[in-house]
Amino acid sequence: MKIAIETASALAYLHACGIIHRDLKTRNILLDNNFGVKVADFGLSRLFPNNVSHVSTAPRGTPGYVDPEYRLCYQLTNKSDVYSFGVVLVELISSLPAVDMNRERDYIKLANVAGEKDLRPSMAEVLEALQRIEIGREEAENFEGKEVLRASVSMNYAAAQNSLMNGKCHLQTF
Repeated sequence: MKIAIETASALAYLHACGIIHRDLKTRNILLDNNFGVKVADFGLSRLFPNNVSHVSTAPRGTPGYVDPEYRLCYQLTNKSDVYSFGVVLVELISSLPAVDMNRERDYIKLANVAGEKDLRPSMAEVLEALQRIEIGREEAENFEGKEVLRASVSMNYAAAQNSLMNGKCHLQTF
């Protein structure tokens, strides 16, 4: 759960800064000695202006993780990373690889369970849902810690939004 939340947090931060990762996959989620998440490999990342609905560009990314709407229509959106993150979550939950030619035809790509584009939430909404799940698990252990966590997350996300509005987003801060 910690890995999922920290990855979602990093992606929500990137999106708040107007950056789409475009190649999110389990191999690009690194763990430090304390199992803290470091999202890596920004070679395919793309700036995403906040005043547009999509950016038209040739699809890039790893098969099995690439948003099919992006692959078919050449329209990159924030939801493209959400799709990839959905695949990562299914991998984390199931311990199955994103692509496996030995599975049934409809399930060769694990992404087939990740959902349709219009139904995908934003990364901020995904992060909030994961945190609610985590808080629910910890609620019995430490009721007071719930408010501290919520306040901390709200402040971190608000700081990212403030940085974006002031043009001061720095990747190294997440």
